[in-house]
Amino acid sequence: MIDAKKIYALTVAERKAVLEKQAANVTVPNNITKGLHSAYRTSKVIGEFVDEYFDLAISQDETHDALKPRNLRRAIKMEIDSFLPHAIDALISGKPTKENLQKSSRNLYELSGAAGLSFANKATRTLSTTMGSLWERIANVSPYAIEPETEFGLKITGVDLIVRNINTNNIEFLQLKTQKNTLTGSQKPRSVQELSLHNNPVFCACFSTNANWTFNDKNIPRVEGAEFWGRIGMDYDKIVLPLIAKMILELESEFIRLLG
Repeated sequence: MIDAKKIYALTVAERKAVLEKQAANVTVPNNITKGLHSAYRTSKVIGEFVDEYFDLAISQDETHDALKPRNLRRAIKMEIDSFLPHAIDALISGKPTKENLQKSSRNLYELSGAAGLSFANKATRTLSTTMGSLWERIANVSPYAIEPETEFGLKITGVDLIVRNINTNNIEFLQLKTQKNTLTGSQKPRSVQELSLHNNPVFCACFSTNANWTFNDKNIPRVEGAEFWGRIGMDYDKIVLPLIAKMILELESEFIRLLG
């Protein structure tokens, strides 16, 4: 069995090597689809030591107090400031010209050469894609959350975060989406299959909206907004949402500037 203290003391590259070697020895049940074998092996190995690993991370954070409001705001703002230039670059590179739209039109707006309306449609899709990993990085500020790729150099298909629920102390495997209606009907079975590999899986919408859920499964709970962020000790209403809303408005201002 892997020693959490030894793993915690290693670099990310060293952790990855140790975990991959251990994962190679894990037997995968016959009922698990081949595309999820690696995810199963990796999560089983991490599951053996992750509870103690969280003990170490949380204990280490006691001197930094990452979840205190002032420190949390600063840390989230740093993640946003790092993200914004890439998002703005994506907006700039995605701005179409009337001529290019009409040459490769895929909808009525493009066919008509309506560059502004076409850009608006493309901009929101581009930003939604770009922002996906930002929620993971912000959540990873909390000592109660682990983003597997950042912490161990390993991706677990369908799992964006491993958390220790601050309210229950349960280890949970989370799949994150921006909002409740992110999934299409054809994507839901894949999410269920991915999450069903793990003990305590949770499907999370990072932000509360009035949209309807497009994910439901009797065995996998779903949470949104404050209920998600609260399980890792982050204040959604007073800290997370206001900072994200400010970022969105900054991106809107940049979009309007580009239209001009």
